Amino acid sequence: MTTQSIIEGLTILEKYRTKPNGYNTGAEHDQIYAYSTDLPASEEDVNRLVKLGWFQEDSGREGSTFANYNPKEGWSCYV
Repeated sequence: MTTQSIIEGLTILEKYRTKPNGYNTGAEHDQIYAYSTDLPASEEDVNRLVKLGWFQEDSGREGSTFANYNPKEGWSCYV
C-alpha cells in the first residue's frame, strides 16, 4: 500500500472520531490497525477506504463492502 493511501485512509477515519488526534492506531509486523470510530462512516467513505486497500478484519481483505460494514469494528491495511 502506498503512503498516500495510508494517509488518506487515516484521514477519512479521523472524521468519525469524537476525539481526533488520539491514540487510535496500532501496528504489528506489516499491518496497520485503525481502531473503531466513534461514529459510523458514510457509504461513500467506506467504499473509498475499500478502494484504497483498507479492510475490516472480520470481513477479510477481499470481503469488505458497505453491505457488511460494521461500525464497531476497526479497519486495517497491509503495508
